[in-house]
Amino acid sequence: MRLLRPILGVAAAILLAPQAAQAAALDPLGACYRSVDSETRESVPVHGTGFTPGEAIRVSIDGAVVEEGYADTNGEVSGDVPAPYQEGGERPFTVTVTEARQPANTASASSRVTALTLRLSPQRAAPSDRVRFVGRGFTDDTEVFAHYVRKGKLRKTVSLGAPQAPCGRVSVKRRQIPIKRPAVGRWRLQVDNQPTYSAEPVSVYVRLAIAVRRVPRPSS
Repeated sequence: MRLLRPILGVAAAILLAPQAAQAAALDPLGACYRSVDSETRESVPVHGTGFTPGEAIRVSIDGAVVEEGYADTNGEVSGDVPAPYQEGGERPFTVTVTEARQPANTASASSRVTALTLRLSPQRAAPSDRVRFVGRGFTDDTEVFAHYVRKGKLRKTVSLGAPQAPCGRVSVKRRQIPIKRPAVGRWRLQVDNQPTYSAEPVSVYVRLAIAVRRVPRPSS
């Protein structure tokens, strides 16, 4: 699994002498952000107004400080912080920006974070069996696709339908391998938001291995 977006820090600069601040406010966040692992997480853009120009600020997520910086000459704060780590499922989180010397001047905005995951249930099944595809984090487009690859070559692509908002959840039943008499051996399933298969998709993706074994004929 890989997430192709960079993680940035909150921009900070020492600016001019402070002026009177207005009530602080943050722009709304996106509906949902992804967490692949503890090191790879989607960036959350943060933009706030109404802070004291030039004053030090702290950015926290769910109460834990993740960045420090300064408001600019207009009392604005702008930058990015990584979404919180989420091992599985999804949950809400809150970003808060607070002035260091005037903690009463603070503003918050909330969103959700989801783990980027995919699993098949049951994990063991015959290729022709219908299994449930369960995944989250497929928010790059309005449809999710499953690409079946063997020996480096695409064999078939099928749609898994529209992901459910806000965190791109998938829960559908499909044949484990929608190919008549699939070849014995190792198959690779790649699920992403692209209708055309690419070994290096621009959207996020999850890959699973499926082993097709020869079934012995019953003895007479």
